[in-house]
Amino acid sequence: MKNFEIPAAVRSRCGAWSRFLDENLDFSLKSVVHTKDHEKRVLLFALLMGENLGLSEKDLDILSAASVFHDTRRQDDWLDTGHGARAAAYYEAYCGKKGFPFHPEVSAIMAFHDRDDEKGNTYIRKNFKDYKRVLLLYHIFKDADALDRFRLGEGGLDEKYLRTDEAKELVSFARNLVNGVIRY
Repeated sequence: MKNFEIPAAVRSRCGAWSRFLDENLDFSLKSVVHTKDHEKRVLLFALLMGENLGLSEKDLDILSAASVFHDTRRQDDWLDTGHGARAAAYYEAYCGKKGFPFHPEVSAIMAFHDRDDEKGNTYIRKNFKDYKRVLLLYHIFKDADALDRFRLGEGGLDEKYLRTDEAKELVSFARNLVNGVIRY
């Protein structure tokens, strides 16, 4: 796994969104667990899965925005149900104030990323005409966030809860990246 090659397009998009995160976004919580580095790894995992699936530029941007905003409004490192909805509100306000492109899919993905899958699935089915596409983005994002659970220790990720085949293919890469065996 040490020779895992990150596609140039993913590396470039990841770099641009990482710079955006560093230069523009603030976090409510000073954390050692939910850091900008966590958001950058989630971004990388989401983009790798999206690239593997051949997603559109728009969908890759949706995954990117969700990745860099998703934990910005945490108030607690552990149980903080509702931080996703707070992050979605921050994203919406940011878009309005800064003229940043707003995608309702980003808000939905973030608002339900800290909830049981069925709540998010139900909301997306009811609120998006192209709900199958949005469900895929939601599942990719939740898997990308889960892949970074190795930062919590070797038992941090229970692979049986991963939703996508693409995430299952990234488990070794994620473990090695989080543990510093490989760098990107």
